[in-house]
Amino acid sequence: MSTTNEPSANLLNEVALIACGRREGKTRSCRSCARKAPALLNIASTGALDALAAAICGGHSRACRDCHTKAEAIINETMAVPCNA
Repeated sequence: MSTTNEPSANLLNEVALIACGRREGKTRSCRSCARKAPALLNIASTGALDALAAAICGGHSRACRDCHTKAEAIINETMAVPCNA
């Protein structure tokens, strides 16, 4: 039996949806957020809140409050997912 350290598609979709702006009735993220999801998940795994917020906000040196909130949600979401290793 082999195990993989690749994140699940569901987790990547959830990260992308949070970054895109999760709200009632919205089930998918935009393409841009979907493409960024692996990198965002990688940053989230380090717990670097400010770096994650900046990546969501578009790489600006200071992220907006909304992107900080999204970063917190992503980190909280990924902390709840068990490691595949």
